[in-house]
Amino acid sequence: MSQIRVMYNLQQLDSEIKEKKQRLGEVLRAQKETAELQAARQRNETAVAVLKSAQAKRQNLNLELDSLNSKAKRSEDRLYSGNVKNPKELSDLQHEIEALGRRRSALEDEILEAMVLVEDAETEKVVAEKSLTAVESRWQQSTAVLRKEQQELALRLHKLMGEREKQAALLSPESRAQYDTLAKRKNGVAVAGLRGNECQACFMTVSAAKVKSAELGELVYCGSCGRVLCPV
Repeated sequence: MSQIRVMYNLQQLDSEIKEKKQRLGEVLRAQKETAELQAARQRNETAVAVLKSAQAKRQNLNLELDSLNSKAKRSEDRLYSGNVKNPKELSDLQHEIEALGRRRSALEDEILEAMVLVEDAETEKVVAEKSLTAVESRWQQSTAVLRKEQQELALRLHKLMGEREKQAALLSPESRAQYDTLAKRKNGVAVAGLRGNECQACFMTVSAAKVKSAELGELVYCGSCGRVLCPV
C-alpha cells in the first residue's frame, strides 16, 4: 500500500474520530439537568420548606394556647377557691383572666389562619411533587437514549483509536511528519479524496496533469486548498 493511501486511510480515521468526539461531548452536555428539571426541583424544595415552616408555626401556636389555657385555669382556680381575700389581688386576678381570654381568642384566630396555610402548603407540595416526578420521568427517558448513544460512541472511539494506531504505524517517519504538519495547518484535514478531477475537501477542479500524477501514486497537492490528493 502506498504511503499516500495510508495517509488517506489515516485521515479518514482521524476525521471520524474528531466527529465522534464532538458528538460525545454534545451527548454528555445534553445529559445535564435541564432548566425545566431544575425549576421543578426548586419548586418542590420550596414547597417542602414552606410546609415545614407552616407546620412549625401551627405547632408553636398550639403550644402557646395550651400554656395559656393552663395559666388561665390556675388563675381561675385561685379566683374561685375562696383562699384569696385581698380585694386588690382578686381584682388583679380578674383582669389577668380577662387578658388571657383576649389573648386566647387572638391565638385561636391565628391557629385557624395557620391551619389554612398548612393546608395550602400541603396542596402545593403534592402538586410540586407530581410535577417534579413527571419532569424527571421525561428527562430520564431522554437521557436513557443519550446514555445508550454515549456507550456506542465510546466503543466506536475505542475501535477507531486501535485502527488508527495500526494505520499510523504503516507510515514512514517522513510521511508521518508531513501528515502531522499539514493536519495542523489545515484544521485537521491533511489529505483529501480526489474524485474524478474534483478535490473532495474544497470541491475545486484539479488539473488533468495532477490527476494523472495522483493516479500514478505520486505526491500531489491540491492547487486550491493545498491538501494532499488521493484518488478515491
